Amino acid sequence: MNQSMNRKKSINYLTIYLFFLLNFISAPSAYCHHSFTAEFIAEKTLTFSGTITQVWFKNPHVRYLIAVKHDGNEEIWDARGSPVVWLARKGWTRDSIKVGDKVTMHGFAGRDDRRMLSIINITLKDGTIFVDKVPE
Repeated sequence: MNQSMNRKKSINYLTIYLFFLLNFISAPSAYCHHSFTAEFIAEKTLTFSGTITQVWFKNPHVRYLIAVKHDGNEEIWDARGSPVVWLARKGWTRDSIKVGDKVTMHGFAGRDDRRMLSIINITLKDGTIFVDKVPE
């Protein structure tokens, strides 16, 4: 009987140990999230039109690469949106915006002249508007 109790106790300690070990290992990825102000300027918005070249409709953020013509040259901009679940609640789907779509994007500019945009809204060629964030 005593041996059975010791075995159960060992299994319980092992379970607790593994639980904390797994949480310790996975914790850094949960805390490595960046702040908005580290990457974007809340006081500066941009609007531009272009063609979607890549779509990432997955967490932690939906992202679109968009080719924009500027001074005769093509620039690739990295437009970042909210997490999938937030956008899905607003009606966005994986197929709302596809590679090849011509769109107009409006959002917060990237810091240090980086070609990044935090999406406020995206307007499709047919006039459909997808809203991500509402500026304050």
